Amino acid sequence: METIASLRQEIDQVHKELYALLLRRRDLTMAVWKIKQEQGLPFYNAEREEQILADFVKLSADQGQDQQFDELLKGVMNSILREYERYLKSKYPKN
Repeated sequence: METIASLRQEIDQVHKELYALLLRRRDLTMAVWKIKQEQGLPFYNAEREEQILADFVKLSADQGQDQQFDELLKGVMNSILREYERYLKSKYPKN
């Protein structure tokens, strides 16, 4: 039988995995940002961000069956995109 303590241990493990994945995403995003700066490209690409949000929600096998959760997922990814943008712009300001 599962207990609250065992479920919380699993949640803690998920947090560790999420953290590692977010670090990996940060590193990849930083590499893209450096290339964009070298090539004089703008950081923000509306089409790419819409694609990211749509693809992220599509990962859900229950897409459309739980619209509130789909919106939550979209909000989470949108927040990640905004925070990464702010982070990168502060870390690598345009000269």
